[in-house]
Amino acid sequence: MNNAPRNNFDALRLMGAFLVLVSHQFALSGRWEPRLVGDHSFGNLGVLIFFSISGYLVTSSWLNDPNMLRFAARRTLRMAPALCVSMPLTWAVIAALGLTGFPDNPRHLTNGSLWTIKYEVACYALLLVAGVATRRASLVLAAGLFGYFALSGWQSGNTILAYFGLYFAAGSLLRAYPYLRKLLPTLLFMVTGYALIHMHQTKLGLAFVVPPLTIAIGLRSWPGLRDIPKIGDLSYGIYIYAWPVQQIGVALLGRQTPYLELLSITVPVTLALATASWHLVEKKALRFKPGQRWRNTALDNPCAVSEG
Repeated sequence: MNNAPRNNFDALRLMGAFLVLVSHQFALSGRWEPRLVGDHSFGNLGVLIFFSISGYLVTSSWLNDPNMLRFAARRTLRMAPALCVSMPLTWAVIAALGLTGFPDNPRHLTNGSLWTIKYEVACYALLLVAGVATRRASLVLAAGLFGYFALSGWQSGNTILAYFGLYFAAGSLLRAYPYLRKLLPTLLFMVTGYALIHMHQTKLGLAFVVPPLTIAIGLRSWPGLRDIPKIGDLSYGIYIYAWPVQQIGVALLGRQTPYLELLSITVPVTLALATASWHLVEKKALRFKPGQRWRNTALDNPCAVSEG
């Protein structure tokens, strides 16, 4: 029986997944996505939350067991099995409904959420290389990605790996150096981030706000939020199924269908698929994770959610 303290990470990932789902429902039905700050939509915020959590938890996994092969196996077992099921299943359902893709939808991709997977995997690889090369993997990773971000376009942050990598690296630093999670450093990060956002450096500013705030909340154990793991970690399933479910809904019902009506269909269908994915695929695959006994906990269960 697992008596490890429960935390809020699964709840935050679930919230991030729903931010992406809700935001995508606007875009996929031809509507304008609401913005949170600057050009950042709610879906984009969900992605930044996920990269922040991923940096923290994947670094924890590496520090607990710094073995290249076992690290790679754990990452593969977390992401690949569900993806290998979802892709053929999606195409089979589309064909069964008599659809030939989504040429008449505002967005045409079958699953436009999957594009961030390669950046998530790239962050894993960079952490692995830094971990093999030095004992200060998080510091080297953060310095390298910050330099890449600055050189690739300080104003725009137009290199996606550098942009997402900032949040992954920030989460990694917060795991490797616990004193950065104390109240005073957290407040300094927040003030710095607010100042940068005020100076229209939104991408960099949010990197000082989102990771420390996300990790601070994630490490807490609040009633209700800490109990989310009881239903399973549905965030990855929501990520890989929400977009195609929304595309099918728009194709069958039409883009003129009211937003809330589309959402009322998308949410239960996506949740059903995510629940099945967790209990029938993901949970079973995680039992094969090497080097540790599998536990149903957020401590080594990272997930990326995309904002397409």
